[in-house]
Amino acid sequence: MKHLILSGLLACLLPVTASAADAPRPTDHKAMQTRVLGVLEGQFGAFQTAAHQLSGAASAYCAQAGSLDTVKATFRDTWLAWAPLDAYQFGPIETQGAALTVNFFPDKKGFVSRALRASRKLSEADQATPAVIAKRSVATQGLPAIERLIYDGETSPCPLLVGITGNLANVSSALYDGWFSDGGWADLVRTAGPDNPTYLSDEEFTKQIYTALGFSILRIKEHRLGRPLGTFERAFPKRAEAWRSGLTNEIINAQLGGMIAIVDRGFAGGLFNPTHAWIVQVIRDTQARVDKIGAPIKDAVEDPTMRVRIEGLQSKLIYLQRQLDQDVGPGLGVETGFSAGDGD
Repeated sequence: MKHLILSGLLACLLPVTASAADAPRPTDHKAMQTRVLGVLEGQFGAFQTAAHQLSGAASAYCAQAGSLDTVKATFRDTWLAWAPLDAYQFGPIETQGAALTVNFFPDKKGFVSRALRASRKLSEADQATPAVIAKRSVATQGLPAIERLIYDGETSPCPLLVGITGNLANVSSALYDGWFSDGGWADLVRTAGPDNPTYLSDEEFTKQIYTALGFSILRIKEHRLGRPLGTFERAFPKRAEAWRSGLTNEIINAQLGGMIAIVDRGFAGGLFNPTHAWIVQVIRDTQARVDKIGAPIKDAVEDPTMRVRIEGLQSKLIYLQRQLDQDVGPGLGVETGFSAGDGD
């Protein structure tokens, strides 16, 4: 009897062992791959659609059949559609050199302005020809160049606007096709294995996408906030991305929105354990911090009160990265790999 009582007491003192149903499930990288590719196809498709609409609006404006306001609206849509793609500096974006072609940022030495001046020396026919623009400096070809043309207002943006937006539309289609046409990068992802030249396992693509989230955080914290913030003694408002159009804050939120799409629709849904649905709320809270700055970044960096809010946003980004490293990565069964931002 004493033995039975002692055994019962010991049983109460021992830690409760998790049941098989409560034990962490291994990550289903193949299923996650399908979900993530679905997110990417939507994002690259949105950029392609917006870029072609921008090209059409530019052509109509330069033919006196459309308005500059329409060009500016479609330009905004195009840059915000590009923002989530900024993180994926591998695959077709890398092989086609599109990261700089689409968004030459940061432009530390004023290459965009110089490249535009040089391109204006071409004949009008050449300026309006996308194939000609495609052979020019990458600083001429993307969103920062278009922004200068339509927001500086010193001279008519035409016909160079037609050539640059037409080339950007071609780039957007090449990126989409590079990912999702037959034999494209998505097929390379789907056929991961020992004979695959890029992905030896499905897990490697998960790791690559997870690493891209960290690159997004780095880009926002160091480039989109840190460069214009400068020091307390001296801010650099014109280092803010898209400061002419006032899109800086919206671009940051669009990039964070791209992260939400990956986590919420790609990583979540019971395909990794534990399901970190809460991390989506952390990212949304970070977006709210952007909204609470109270002014475009280029103005906020010169206001003492708003500078504190920007610094608070940087701290929030550090917290977000820490949570990814401590919880989401291990939940996926991966660690951060080499990032395109490493060594910047």
